[in-house]
Amino acid sequence: MAKAGRSGDALGLLRVEVLAARIEAFGRADPDAGNLWRSEMAVAEAVASVALEGRRVSEADLLPRVAGGAGRGDPVAGELALGLVRALKTPGDPVADPAAAVARLERLVGGRAGAGQAEPHPASRAAAEAFAVLRPDDPPILAALRVSAVYGVASERAHPVVERALFMAVEGALRRRAPGPGGAVAFEEDPMRGLSGRVDADWVATPALALSAGRYRPWSPGSAAGRADLLDGLGTVLGMEIGRIGRARDWLRRARACGEGRHGRSRLGDAAQAFVSAPCLTSGLLAERIGVTPRGATNLIDELVDLGLLREITRRRTARIWSVPGLAERLAARPRRPGRTAPAAPQDRAALGRAFADLDAALGRADALLGRPRRS
Repeated sequence: MAKAGRSGDALGLLRVEVLAARIEAFGRADPDAGNLWRSEMAVAEAVASVALEGRRVSEADLLPRVAGGAGRGDPVAGELALGLVRALKTPGDPVADPAAAVARLERLVGGRAGAGQAEPHPASRAAAEAFAVLRPDDPPILAALRVSAVYGVASERAHPVVERALFMAVEGALRRRAPGPGGAVAFEEDPMRGLSGRVDADWVATPALALSAGRYRPWSPGSAAGRADLLDGLGTVLGMEIGRIGRARDWLRRARACGEGRHGRSRLGDAAQAFVSAPCLTSGLLAERIGVTPRGATNLIDELVDLGLLREITRRRTARIWSVPGLAERLAARPRRPGRTAPAAPQDRAALGRAFADLDAALGRADALLGRPRRS
Protein backbone atom coordinates (compact mmCIF):
# COMPACT_ATOMS: atom_id res chain seq x y z
CA MET A 1 0.00 0.00 0.00
CA ALA A 2 2.86 2.37 0.79
CA LYS A 3 4.38 1.88 -2.65
CA ALA A 4 1.02 2.43 -4.30
CA GLY A 5 0.58 5.64 -2.31
CA ARG A 6 3.97 6.96 -3.39
CA SER A 7 3.28 6.07 -7.00
CA GLY A 8 -0.07 7.84 -6.77
CA ASP A 9 1.71 10.90 -5.34
CA ALA A 10 4.07 10.94 -8.32
CA LEU A 11 1.31 10.44 -10.86
CA GLY A 12 -0.72 13.20 -9.23
CA LEU A 13 2.26 15.53 -9.45
CA LEU A 14 2.84 14.67 -13.11
CA ARG A 15 -0.83 15.33 -13.87
CA VAL A 16 -0.89 18.77 -12.27
CA GLU A 17 2.46 19.73 -13.84
CA VAL A 18 0.98 18.95 -17.28
CA LEU A 19 -2.17 20.98 -16.57
CA ALA A 20 -0.11 23.86 -15.20
CA ALA A 21 2.16 23.78 -18.24
CA ARG A 22 -0.88 24.20 -20.50
CA ILE A 23 -2.02 27.31 -18.62
CA GLU A 24 1.55 28.62 -18.58
CA ALA A 25 1.69 28.19 -22.36
CA PHE A 26 -1.55 30.18 -22.79
CA GLY A 27 -0.08 32.99 -20.69
CA ARG A 28 3.21 33.05 -22.57
CA ALA A 29 1.44 33.08 -25.94
CA ASP A 30 -0.58 36.13 -24.85
CA PRO A 31 0.93 37.88 -21.79
CA ASP A 32 -2.10 40.17 -21.51
CA ALA A 33 -4.32 37.12 -21.03
CA GLY A 34 -1.94 35.87 -18.35
CA ASN A 35 -2.09 39.26 -16.62
CA LEU A 36 -5.90 39.29 -16.57
CA TRP A 37 -6.14 35.68 -15.39
CA ARG A 38 -3.59 36.17 -12.58
CA SER A 39 -5.28 39.41 -11.50
CA GLU A 40 -8.46 37.44 -10.88
CA MET A 41 -6.74 34.45 -9.32
CA ALA A 42 -4.66 36.56 -6.92
CA VAL A 43 -7.86 37.94 -5.38
CA ALA A 44 -9.53 34.53 -5.18
CA GLU A 45 -6.42 32.81 -3.78
CA ALA A 46 -5.79 35.52 -1.18
CA VAL A 47 -9.32 35.25 0.17
CA ALA A 48 -9.21 31.45 0.18
CA SER A 49 -5.84 31.43 1.96
CA VAL A 50 -7.05 33.73 4.74
CA ALA A 51 -10.29 31.74 5.07
CA LEU A 52 -8.28 28.54 5.52
CA GLU A 53 -7.04 30.03 8.79
CA GLY A 54 -10.61 30.21 10.09
CA ARG A 55 -11.18 33.93 9.40
CA ARG A 56 -14.44 35.09 7.85
CA VAL A 57 -13.70 36.89 4.60
CA SER A 58 -14.95 36.86 1.00
CA GLU A 59 -13.99 38.63 -2.21
CA ALA A 60 -16.97 40.96 -1.71
CA ASP A 61 -15.51 42.11 1.62
CA LEU A 62 -12.43 43.61 -0.08
CA LEU A 63 -13.99 46.22 -2.33
CA PRO A 64 -15.50 48.38 0.45
CA ARG A 65 -12.08 48.56 2.12
CA VAL A 66 -10.61 49.93 -1.12
CA ALA A 67 -13.53 52.14 -2.17
CA GLY A 68 -13.90 53.86 1.18
CA GLY A 69 -17.35 52.56 2.04
CA ALA A 70 -18.51 50.75 5.13
CA GLY A 71 -16.30 47.72 5.63
CA ARG A 72 -17.86 44.28 5.91
CA GLY A 73 -16.64 41.16 7.62
CA ASP A 74 -13.55 40.77 9.77
CA PRO A 75 -11.38 43.90 9.26
CA VAL A 76 -8.17 42.06 10.17
CA ALA A 77 -8.98 39.33 7.64
CA GLY A 78 -9.74 41.94 4.97
CA GLU A 79 -6.43 43.72 5.51
CA LEU A 80 -4.55 40.43 5.52
CA ALA A 81 -6.18 39.43 2.23
CA LEU A 82 -5.33 42.76 0.59
CA GLY A 83 -1.71 42.43 1.70
CA LEU A 84 -1.63 38.93 0.29
CA VAL A 85 -3.05 40.09 -3.07
CA ARG A 86 -0.16 42.54 -3.39
CA ALA A 87 2.34 39.87 -2.41
CA LEU A 88 1.01 37.40 -4.97
CA LYS A 89 0.97 39.93 -7.80
CA THR A 90 4.58 41.04 -7.22
CA PRO A 91 6.31 38.34 -5.13
CA GLY A 92 9.90 39.09 -6.19
CA ASP A 93 12.31 36.27 -7.04
CA PRO A 94 12.83 33.94 -4.08
CA VAL A 95 15.21 31.72 -6.04
CA ALA A 96 17.59 34.58 -6.88
CA ASP A 97 17.31 36.30 -3.48
CA PRO A 98 15.55 34.07 -0.93
CA ALA A 99 16.02 36.28 2.13
CA ALA A 100 14.67 39.42 0.45
CA ALA A 101 11.66 37.64 -1.04
CA VAL A 102 10.77 35.85 2.19
CA ALA A 103 11.19 39.07 4.19
CA ARG A 104 8.81 40.87 1.84
CA LEU A 105 6.20 38.12 2.08
CA GLU A 106 6.44 38.15 5.87
CA ARG A 107 6.11 41.94 5.91
CA LEU A 108 3.06 42.04 3.62
CA VAL A 109 1.36 38.96 5.02
CA GLY A 110 2.89 37.59 8.20
CA GLY A 111 2.98 40.86 10.07
CA ARG A 112 -0.82 41.07 9.95
CA ALA A 113 -1.65 37.51 10.83
CA GLY A 114 -3.37 38.54 14.04
CA ALA A 115 -2.87 38.36 17.75
CA GLY A 116 -1.87 35.19 19.48
CA GLN A 117 0.48 33.93 16.74
CA ALA A 118 4.20 33.68 17.13
CA GLU A 119 6.46 36.12 15.34
CA PRO A 120 8.12 34.63 12.25
CA HIS A 121 11.73 33.59 12.49
CA PRO A 122 14.22 35.98 10.88
CA ALA A 123 13.69 35.77 7.14
CA SER A 124 17.34 35.03 6.37
CA ARG A 125 17.39 32.00 8.68
CA ALA A 126 14.08 30.49 7.53
CA ALA A 127 14.89 31.21 3.89
CA ALA A 128 18.33 29.62 4.15
CA GLU A 129 16.87 26.42 5.58
CA ALA A 130 14.02 26.33 3.06
CA PHE A 131 16.04 26.94 -0.08
CA ALA A 132 18.80 24.52 0.90
CA VAL A 133 16.46 21.72 -0.21
CA LEU A 134 15.86 23.17 -3.69
CA ARG A 135 17.14 20.91 -6.48
CA PRO A 136 17.97 22.04 -10.02
CA ASP A 137 15.99 19.22 -11.66
CA ASP A 138 12.79 19.74 -9.67
CA PRO A 139 9.69 20.72 -11.68
CA PRO A 140 8.09 23.94 -10.38
CA ILE A 141 5.31 22.45 -8.23
CA LEU A 142 7.59 19.88 -6.57
CA ALA A 143 10.14 22.62 -5.84
CA ALA A 144 7.38 24.75 -4.33
CA LEU A 145 6.28 21.83 -2.15
CA ARG A 146 9.81 21.25 -0.87
CA VAL A 147 10.53 24.88 -0.03
CA SER A 148 7.18 25.69 1.57
CA ALA A 149 7.27 22.52 3.68
CA VAL A 150 10.75 23.24 5.05
CA TYR A 151 9.97 26.92 5.57
CA GLY A 152 6.94 25.85 7.61
CA VAL A 153 9.17 23.81 9.92
CA ALA A 154 11.83 26.53 10.13
CA SER A 155 9.24 29.16 11.08
CA GLU A 156 7.47 26.76 13.48
CA ARG A 157 4.26 27.03 11.41
CA ALA A 158 3.82 30.61 12.62
CA HIS A 159 2.23 31.81 9.38
CA PRO A 160 0.71 29.20 7.04
CA VAL A 161 -0.53 32.05 4.82
CA VAL A 162 3.11 33.00 4.18
CA GLU A 163 3.95 29.35 3.47
CA ARG A 164 1.32 29.25 0.71
CA ALA A 165 2.47 32.59 -0.71
CA LEU A 166 6.04 31.27 -0.77
CA PHE A 167 4.81 28.13 -2.57
CA MET A 168 3.41 30.33 -5.35
CA ALA A 169 6.46 32.62 -5.46
CA VAL A 170 8.83 29.68 -5.89
CA GLU A 171 6.67 28.00 -8.50
CA GLY A 172 6.41 31.23 -10.50
CA ALA A 173 10.12 32.00 -10.26
CA LEU A 174 11.03 28.57 -11.64
CA ARG A 175 8.57 28.98 -14.51
CA ARG A 176 10.12 32.32 -15.41
CA ARG A 177 13.76 31.19 -15.36
CA ALA A 178 14.80 34.58 -16.79
CA PRO A 179 18.47 34.92 -17.80
CA GLY A 180 20.66 37.53 -16.17
CA PRO A 181 20.77 38.80 -12.57
CA GLY A 182 17.65 38.30 -10.48
CA GLY A 183 16.10 39.98 -7.52
CA ALA A 184 15.82 43.47 -9.02
CA VAL A 185 12.06 43.90 -9.09
CA ALA A 186 10.46 47.35 -9.04
CA PHE A 187 7.34 47.23 -6.89
CA GLU A 188 4.77 49.76 -8.02
CA GLU A 189 2.28 51.30 -5.62
CA ASP A 190 -1.26 50.37 -6.61
CA PRO A 191 -3.86 53.00 -5.63
CA MET A 192 -6.46 50.23 -5.54
CA ARG A 193 -4.45 48.35 -2.87
CA GLY A 194 -3.77 45.33 -5.06
CA LEU A 195 -7.06 45.04 -6.93
CA SER A 196 -5.57 46.80 -9.93
CA GLY A 197 -2.02 47.31 -11.19
CA ARG A 198 0.28 45.06 -13.09
CA VAL A 199 1.13 41.46 -12.31
CA ASP A 200 4.83 40.61 -12.17
CA ALA A 201 4.52 36.89 -11.54
CA ASP A 202 4.39 33.60 -13.44
CA TRP A 203 2.75 31.26 -10.93
CA VAL A 204 -0.02 28.94 -12.04
CA ALA A 205 -0.82 26.70 -9.04
CA THR A 206 -3.05 28.15 -6.31
CA PRO A 207 -2.79 26.04 -3.14
CA ALA A 208 -5.55 27.59 -1.00
CA LEU A 209 -8.10 27.35 -3.80
CA ALA A 210 -7.02 23.76 -4.35
CA LEU A 211 -7.59 22.91 -0.69
CA SER A 212 -11.02 24.58 -0.78
CA ALA A 213 -12.24 22.80 -3.93
CA GLY A 214 -15.31 20.74 -3.09
CA ARG A 215 -14.43 20.35 0.59
CA TYR A 216 -12.02 21.87 3.06
CA ARG A 217 -8.68 20.10 3.47
CA PRO A 218 -5.82 21.19 5.75
CA TRP A 219 -2.57 22.64 4.45
CA SER A 220 0.18 20.12 5.21
CA PRO A 221 2.77 20.04 2.38
CA GLY A 222 5.23 17.99 4.41
CA SER A 223 2.96 14.97 4.89
CA ALA A 224 1.99 12.36 2.31
CA ALA A 225 -1.72 12.88 3.01
CA GLY A 226 -1.34 16.66 2.78
CA ARG A 227 0.48 16.43 -0.55
CA ALA A 228 -2.11 14.03 -1.95
CA ASP A 229 -4.93 16.38 -0.95
CA LEU A 230 -3.14 19.37 -2.44
CA LEU A 231 -2.34 17.64 -5.72
CA ASP A 232 -5.89 16.32 -6.02
CA GLY A 233 -7.31 19.81 -5.47
CA LEU A 234 -4.83 21.38 -7.88
CA GLY A 235 -5.91 18.93 -10.55
CA THR A 236 -9.52 20.04 -10.08
CA VAL A 237 -8.77 23.78 -10.02
CA LEU A 238 -6.30 23.80 -12.91
CA GLY A 239 -8.72 21.80 -15.04
CA MET A 240 -11.34 24.50 -14.53
CA GLU A 241 -8.93 27.40 -15.01
CA ILE A 242 -7.94 26.29 -18.50
CA GLY A 243 -11.42 27.39 -19.53
CA ARG A 244 -11.21 30.63 -17.54
CA ILE A 245 -8.01 31.78 -19.21
CA GLY A 246 -9.77 31.08 -22.51
CA ARG A 247 -12.45 33.58 -21.43
CA ALA A 248 -9.72 36.15 -20.77
CA ARG A 249 -8.41 35.64 -24.30
CA ASP A 250 -11.91 36.14 -25.72
CA TRP A 251 -12.31 39.40 -23.75
CA LEU A 252 -8.97 40.59 -25.08
CA ARG A 253 -10.00 39.86 -28.65
CA ARG A 254 -13.11 42.00 -28.25
CA ALA A 255 -11.24 44.74 -26.36
CA ARG A 256 -8.58 44.99 -29.06
CA ALA A 257 -11.22 45.20 -31.77
CA CYS A 258 -13.42 47.84 -30.08
CA GLY A 259 -11.45 50.80 -31.45
CA GLU A 260 -11.32 49.58 -35.03
CA GLY A 261 -13.24 51.58 -37.63
CA ARG A 262 -13.69 54.63 -35.41
CA HIS A 263 -12.49 58.11 -36.27
CA GLY A 264 -8.82 58.85 -35.74
CA ARG A 265 -9.31 60.84 -32.55
CA SER A 266 -11.21 58.10 -30.72
CA ARG A 267 -9.47 56.91 -27.55
CA LEU A 268 -11.72 53.91 -27.03
CA GLY A 269 -9.01 51.42 -27.92
CA ASP A 270 -6.58 53.14 -25.54
CA ALA A 271 -9.15 53.00 -22.75
CA ALA A 272 -9.72 49.29 -23.28
CA GLN A 273 -5.98 48.65 -23.28
CA ALA A 274 -5.63 50.52 -19.98
CA PHE A 275 -7.94 47.96 -18.36
CA VAL A 276 -5.78 45.16 -19.75
CA SER A 277 -2.85 46.14 -17.52
CA ALA A 278 -4.98 47.56 -14.70
CA PRO A 279 -8.28 45.63 -14.68
CA CYS A 280 -9.91 47.71 -11.93
CA LEU A 281 -9.99 51.53 -12.29
CA THR A 282 -11.85 54.72 -11.46
CA SER A 283 -12.56 57.28 -14.17
CA GLY A 284 -9.91 59.52 -12.62
CA LEU A 285 -7.26 56.83 -12.79
CA LEU A 286 -8.20 56.06 -16.39
CA ALA A 287 -7.95 59.77 -17.26
CA GLU A 288 -4.42 59.87 -15.82
CA ARG A 289 -3.35 56.72 -17.63
CA ILE A 290 -4.41 57.74 -21.14
CA GLY A 291 -4.26 61.53 -20.88
CA VAL A 292 -7.90 62.57 -21.25
CA THR A 293 -10.21 64.69 -19.14
CA PRO A 294 -12.21 63.05 -16.33
CA ARG A 295 -15.40 63.64 -18.31
CA GLY A 296 -13.81 62.09 -21.40
CA ALA A 297 -12.74 59.07 -19.34
CA THR A 298 -16.29 58.62 -18.04
CA ASN A 299 -17.68 58.74 -21.59
CA LEU A 300 -15.18 56.11 -22.73
CA ILE A 301 -16.05 53.89 -19.78
CA ASP A 302 -19.75 54.20 -20.61
CA GLU A 303 -19.02 53.00 -24.15
CA LEU A 304 -17.03 50.04 -22.86
CA VAL A 305 -19.85 49.16 -20.47
CA ASP A 306 -22.33 49.26 -23.38
CA LEU A 307 -20.06 46.86 -25.29
CA GLY A 308 -20.05 44.45 -22.35
CA LEU A 309 -16.33 44.94 -21.74
CA LEU A 310 -16.62 46.58 -18.30
CA ARG A 311 -18.88 46.43 -15.24
CA GLU A 312 -19.42 49.03 -12.54
CA ILE A 313 -18.75 47.26 -9.25
CA THR A 314 -19.36 49.87 -6.53
CA ARG A 315 -23.07 50.36 -7.31
CA ARG A 316 -23.20 54.02 -6.30
CA ARG A 317 -23.28 57.44 -7.95
CA THR A 318 -19.95 58.83 -6.73
CA ALA A 319 -16.42 57.45 -6.43
CA ARG A 320 -17.35 54.61 -8.74
CA ILE A 321 -15.02 51.80 -9.79
CA TRP A 322 -15.21 49.72 -12.97
CA SER A 323 -13.65 46.36 -13.67
CA VAL A 324 -13.28 43.77 -16.40
CA PRO A 325 -16.10 41.18 -16.12
CA GLY A 326 -13.99 38.33 -14.74
CA LEU A 327 -12.66 40.31 -11.80
CA ALA A 328 -16.08 41.89 -11.27
CA GLU A 329 -17.54 38.41 -10.83
CA ARG A 330 -14.87 37.61 -8.25
CA LEU A 331 -15.45 40.78 -6.24
CA ALA A 332 -19.19 40.21 -6.20
CA ALA A 333 -18.93 36.53 -5.28
CA ARG A 334 -19.75 35.16 -1.85
CA PRO A 335 -18.13 31.72 -1.73
CA ARG A 336 -18.81 29.18 0.97
CA ARG A 337 -16.41 29.74 3.84
CA PRO A 338 -14.58 26.71 5.21
CA GLY A 339 -15.04 25.97 8.88
CA ARG A 340 -12.33 26.39 11.43
CA THR A 341 -10.09 23.37 11.73
CA ALA A 342 -7.07 22.86 13.90
CA PRO A 343 -3.81 23.37 11.97
CA ALA A 344 -1.73 20.39 11.01
CA ALA A 345 1.03 19.51 13.42
CA PRO A 346 4.53 20.60 12.33
CA GLN A 347 6.59 17.93 10.58
CA ASP A 348 10.10 17.36 11.88
CA ARG A 349 13.05 17.53 9.49
CA ALA A 350 13.65 13.77 9.44
CA ALA A 351 10.01 13.12 8.50
CA LEU A 352 10.21 15.73 5.76
CA GLY A 353 13.35 14.13 4.39
CA ARG A 354 11.74 10.70 4.29
CA ALA A 355 8.56 12.04 2.70
CA PHE A 356 10.33 13.77 -0.16
CA ALA A 357 12.78 10.90 -0.62
CA ASP A 358 9.79 8.62 -1.18
CA LEU A 359 8.36 11.08 -3.70
CA ASP A 360 11.72 11.34 -5.48
CA ALA A 361 11.89 7.57 -5.76
CA ALA A 362 8.39 7.42 -7.20
CA LEU A 363 9.19 10.17 -9.68
CA GLY A 364 12.33 8.31 -10.68
CA ARG A 365 10.27 5.22 -11.46
CA ALA A 366 7.82 7.35 -13.44
CA ASP A 367 10.68 8.92 -15.41
CA ALA A 368 12.07 5.46 -16.16
CA LEU A 369 8.71 4.31 -17.46
CA LEU A 370 8.47 7.40 -19.65
CA GLY A 371 12.03 6.98 -20.90
CA ARG A 372 12.94 10.42 -19.58
CA PRO A 373 16.41 11.03 -18.04
CA ARG A 374 16.46 12.65 -14.62
CA ARG A 375 19.41 14.80 -13.64
CA SER A 376 21.28 13.91 -10.50
